[in-house]
Amino acid sequence: MELYGHGNYNSKHVDGGFFYRNPTNRGGVYSNDGGATLLVGDLTPDDGVGCPVVVMNGVTPDPVAFQQVLDDPNCFTFQELIPGGFTPRFGGDYTDVSFLAGLRGELENGLAWDASMYYGKNKVDFFINNTVNASYGPDTPRNFDPGAYTQKDLNFNLDFNYPLTDNVNVAFGAEHRTEEFTITPGQVESYTAGPLAEQGFSTSSNGFPGFPAITSGSWDRSNYALYVDTEWQASDDLLVQGALRFEDFQDFGTTTNYKLGLNYHITDDFGVRATYSTGFKAPTPGQANASNTSTELTGGVLVNNGTIPPTNPVALANGGKPLGPEESTNLALGAFFSVGEVDVTVDYFNIDVTGRLNLSSEVRLTPEQIQDLIDAGVPGAGDLTQFRFFTNDFDTNTEGVDIVATTSTDWLGGTTTWNLAFNYTSTNVTKYNPETIGPARIRQIEETTPDTRWTLTANHQMDQFRILGRVSYYGEWYDSFEYDVFGTNAVFPSEFIVDFEGEYDFSDSLKLIVGVNNVFDNKGATTEEVNNLGFDTATILGNKYSQYAPFGFNGAFWYGRIRYEF
Repeated sequence: MELYGHGNYNSKHVDGGFFYRNPTNRGGVYSNDGGATLLVGDLTPDDGVGCPVVVMNGVTPDPVAFQQVLDDPNCFTFQELIPGGFTPRFGGDYTDVSFLAGLRGELENGLAWDASMYYGKNKVDFFINNTVNASYGPDTPRNFDPGAYTQKDLNFNLDFNYPLTDNVNVAFGAEHRTEEFTITPGQVESYTAGPLAEQGFSTSSNGFPGFPAITSGSWDRSNYALYVDTEWQASDDLLVQGALRFEDFQDFGTTTNYKLGLNYHITDDFGVRATYSTGFKAPTPGQANASNTSTELTGGVLVNNGTIPPTNPVALANGGKPLGPEESTNLALGAFFSVGEVDVTVDYFNIDVTGRLNLSSEVRLTPEQIQDLIDAGVPGAGDLTQFRFFTNDFDTNTEGVDIVATTSTDWLGGTTTWNLAFNYTSTNVTKYNPETIGPARIRQIEETTPDTRWTLTANHQMDQFRILGRVSYYGEWYDSFEYDVFGTNAVFPSEFIVDFEGEYDFSDSLKLIVGVNNVFDNKGATTEEVNNLGFDTATILGNKYSQYAPFGFNGAFWYGRIRYEF
């Protein structure tokens, strides 16, 4: 018998800026009429004495009326507290912990067995700083704890493997899985309405409202599965495989999925393979139950956009319904062959997904619906303009081809392994519910990722030294954010990225690795170049590069690692 296991702990602190809040026209904080007048709060509304109306002359308040507000302790405007506006800082402290332990062995009759347990926990404790809960007026905190999300998974597996004959092998086993999603409520000021709420000041922490106690809690689900997998080596050239998996979900009932595959060598240097399988993916407890609100830019205007459970009455009135599972079919056809010293594989794949899980299009809220969301405890509902929810309301077809070519060259005192990997993938929405999914959302689903990508890698090994070079190509992609704001085509051009890595082996156990991803610091085309409107659009929104860039927009990344194997 053999005892085995592994563990992982990872933590990081993430801090990023939200959109700037303009001190002349930010709704719910500085003005509620687009900047025509300042939003002035009456701190003693029951004394019968009102506050003056402060008219804005461009970006300057009327000096006489504004001075009257400043001189009156019972009147308040955020231009007193934060005259230059503010930019919320949003982020979180992230921790990820996991470990697996197992025991495996083999009986005298050849039956191999493996019993294992896996536990994982992922937690994000959010914060939002340098912001306000405007409805608290001068008493607002500036930093808030909005709460936390936690996901836990606990798996138990029992697997067996047994050779029935010299050319037939059977594997079978069982799994039990429990997953739990928890929303931890935030501090009270991050989600409550202060005394100025009735005068038009926004409630909750501006930018990301905290999670109220009423919508917080834990949701869990358990399921078990049984499977059997058989491989038959029908001849030296033909391998046939079949697999069957039965699964019982606590909330979605049972599903049975299968897989059929074969691998056939026609000659020593040429063969074909094929696989057909079905799949099932249940929605997570978080997708079905989470509520949150964030500030987003829609049509060039900052709005509060909420995500609510699909079973909320407001969602139900707009096409929402309890979530169901995704179901899929997957066909893959391939060939493998050699051309001289080059080994090549070519694979075609075609995947149909029905009832795909994704967010709906945004829905505009009526005043009555806003009140319903407030009553339901949705965070920041009093300041919401629109909302969305998870749905199963569209189907997709994804097809493409993978080509991989590999060879090696003996030179420069060592051996270089060359690898060229090419991928073309196209996704199309084949069916959808127009009540919840619109043309803009469809284009985002179909075009946000590049259709074409390839990577050429050279890995040279020479005694204790190893040097790797890699060139990656990404085809063009669509940025829905730039389109929504500026109405441009918003298609970013293709790009090349170059990586390098070096390794030195001090011994069989101790290795030093240094490298750089994106050595030429390529961040992609700027939004100004793509939008081509005659001015720098990044000065308006702060988005100098596409937020959907498949290689990110942070440029070069240098790293070093020391690895020791006991």
